[in-house]
This record gives sequence, C-alpha cells and structure tokens, in this order.
Amino acid sequence: MKNFPSNTTDYLIIGGGLAGCILAWTLRQRGLQCQLMDTPLLSNASRISAGIINPISGKRFSPLWEPDVTTSVARQTYRELEVHFGQSFLREIPALRLFTDADERDIWLTKRAETLRFAEILTPSEIAPRFVQDCGGIRYMAWHVDVEAVVLRLRAWLRDEGCLVEEEFDDTCLSFTGTEAVYKAKGQHIRARRIIMCNGWRTLRSELWKELPLTPAKGELLIVRADAPPVQELIVKSVFLLPLENHALEGSIMRIGASYSWEHLDETPTPETAQILIRKAQEILPVPMTILRHDAGVRPAAQDSKPIVGVHPHETLFAIMNGFGSKGAAYTPFCAAALIDFLEEGKPMAEWCSLARWKAWR
Repeated sequence: MKNFPSNTTDYLIIGGGLAGCILAWTLRQRGLQCQLMDTPLLSNASRISAGIINPISGKRFSPLWEPDVTTSVARQTYRELEVHFGQSFLREIPALRLFTDADERDIWLTKRAETLRFAEILTPSEIAPRFVQDCGGIRYMAWHVDVEAVVLRLRAWLRDEGCLVEEEFDDTCLSFTGTEAVYKAKGQHIRARRIIMCNGWRTLRSELWKELPLTPAKGELLIVRADAPPVQELIVKSVFLLPLENHALEGSIMRIGASYSWEHLDETPTPETAQILIRKAQEILPVPMTILRHDAGVRPAAQDSKPIVGVHPHETLFAIMNGFGSKGAAYTPFCAAALIDFLEEGKPMAEWCSLARWKAWR
C-alpha cells in the first residue's frame, strides 16, 4: 500500500458551505491551521441561502438572539472579507414587513412595539399603491449577504492556500490516538487536534451524530424578473421579495422564497413549488414574473431553531457548528468566534447556541 505524507493541522473542518468557510477564515485570522474537506460541488444549502440578516422574523416577530452582538460580529466579518478580497458581499437594505392580517398587527402592537422600537409602523395608505395589503406593516433596516459569492471566494482562497480537500468525508476512515484524530482515505493522511462538523443535515449520516436534534427542511427559492420598476426594499409577507443588484436586465430582478418541506429531503427543484412561490409573490406585487433560476436545498435547522455549537460529550476530539436553518448569514460569524474561544481559551459558550443546552448532549 502506498504511504502518503502526513498533513498535520489544528482543525479538520467537514463541510464547505458558509459555516465551514467562515470558521476556516476565522481560524486562520487567529493564527490557527485548518483543512476544510468537502466535495467539489458547492452545497445547495449555500446556493439557496437568501443571506438575509433580518432583526425580526416569524409570525410573532421573534428577534435575533443577542442581536447587538451577533449582527455586529456578522457585519464586521463580512466587511473584513470585503477589504481582504476587494469584493462587495454585504449591503444594508430597508425592509418592509407587511402584516398578513389584523391579528398579526395586534401582536406587533401589544407584544413587540416596546422592545423593537427600531421599526416604524405604517398604515395601509402609506404602503399603497405599490404593494397589495390591507393591514399595514412595519419598516426597519436589514442586511443582505451574498452568501454564494462569499462561499465561492473563500473556497478559492482556501484552495490557493492548500487548505481545501475536495473529497467527500468518510467517517469510517477515522482513527484516534488519544490526542489526535487521524484521517486516512483516498490519498489523504490528515492528523488534527479536532474535527469540526459543519456539513449541515448530512451530519446525521454519521454514527456519532445521528441523534443530533436537527429537523432538516427542504427549501426552494427563485430568481425572477418582474415586469415592474425596480423594487428598492426587502418585502416580507408570506414570502420574501429580495431585490438583487448588479444586473443588466430590464425590470426588477428579485429572489423569492422560501418554501419549507420536511418530507422530501432532496435537492431537486419542483415546478409545483415554483408556482406556489410565484402566486404568493404576485399576491404582494401583482405583475408578470419570469423565472430565471430555481434552486432547492436542505436546511440544517435545529429543533428549537437555534444554532448547535460545542463538543461531543463522549468523543471530545469532535466538535460541531451546525443547525443554522435560515439564519446562517446572521449567526455564523458569531458562532465561529465563540467556538474558537471555547476550544482554544475555555471561554463559556452562550447557552442559547450551545450543544449542551440539550441534556442528552452534556
């Protein structure tokens, strides 16, 4: 059997979507070595990511966890990437959240208005005539991250740095020496102080992580051309309409999403879902729309809709950063920094994102 040279590193990261790439970037910025392992194809979960950092979401207007800190770290990280690569990744965008009914408006008025004062409430007449609605809405500032561009740029950088292994991870090829994890497969011989799982819902395929409290959900998104003047805001109701920049096409180019399915966990776009998204979008903006692109992927959502970050309670050479669902753009930079602080300096993990918040994983 041919012997391959051993590649010793601090961390072996499994998964090259946004989580794995931001973690690799953060490790390198801290002076730590890493290898990132993933298949050559970009994860569909990153392709379908809307990249929206929305300070409030859901029917009950749930705020982000630690919003001041998480959004500050996210914005700082994406701005650092912009400076390093000379490429734009982040933009601030006004958001217009339309109330779906009077009950939703009342929830805002009675339960959220005092704690979320950054949002301005609007009457129906202030929103008309561009968008169809009956109950008014709220306006506030959000951010959009071009997740696909970030991931592609970071993967290219990692490849140039000799830190990207474009192969599928096989956990049967792992062994442990007590202080190191050793991976031998397909010409690879990697020795690492720790392995960090960032491969989304596919983590459940690992024997060690198969009971992880994830509830994967298939999502589909569209890019469309709407026969209307360019939309300037992020519009949120039963779906979101996100205007895209830097295009040479006439009309308004928008990303529309998102669907949720917990039954068919594949990455195949479905025409039926596309028509549902178009119909819901036209209920907000009633103009003809042409589909330019249709993507599908599986989100690694945690059961309680919070990230999952920490060390395996029994195999302590294994760590995880996962479970971001639709909030990866907002939470990933914070969680990457928190995980490194925990592993390298022993700083406590925030309870809301810690793996140990589940009793079975302490």
